[in-house]
Amino acid sequence: MVTGASAGIGRELARQLATRAKLLLLVARRRDRLEQLRTELVARNPALRVEIRPTDLSNLEQTMQLAALFTNEPIDFLINNAGVGDHGSFATADPIHVNEQVLVNVLALTALTRALLPRMIAQKRGAILNVSSSAGFLPLPGIAAYAATKAYVTSFSEAIRAETRGCDITVTALCPGPV
Repeated sequence: MVTGASAGIGRELARQLATRAKLLLLVARRRDRLEQLRTELVARNPALRVEIRPTDLSNLEQTMQLAALFTNEPIDFLINNAGVGDHGSFATADPIHVNEQVLVNVLALTALTRALLPRMIAQKRGAILNVSSSAGFLPLPGIAAYAATKAYVTSFSEAIRAETRGCDITVTALCPGPV
């Protein structure tokens, strides 16, 4: 499963996985972009099965529905890539945009990890890649909420990695610079 699959890092990760996977589950808000990516990936690898799930991860109800759908599915690789950022003074930030960052960058990532991790532990294999950011290492004026959410992603990833040590599950936080 790749969230935020319709553009940027998520799209490129889906392209890389398409050469090795049998099934890809792509999640993003825009159905048209997901369908375009599915067409591209199947053209590269006709044996690949690509399922798309248009989901707005800033909508908690949609996120929880997505998580519930896959609680018992044998998903081997979860890439929590979806992310939202904003810039400007926190004091004057639109509260809706601040909440959206927390919903997507923290709550959706946490809910999907919680939904899929027990199955990975039971099958004694799996991998989780959480896309964080180098912004999470410092308090950064102008992107305070974004940096804080990415600090959570990195810390959460490290903690889950420690909890699953010995289970043949890898948990990694990818911390790119500005993209």
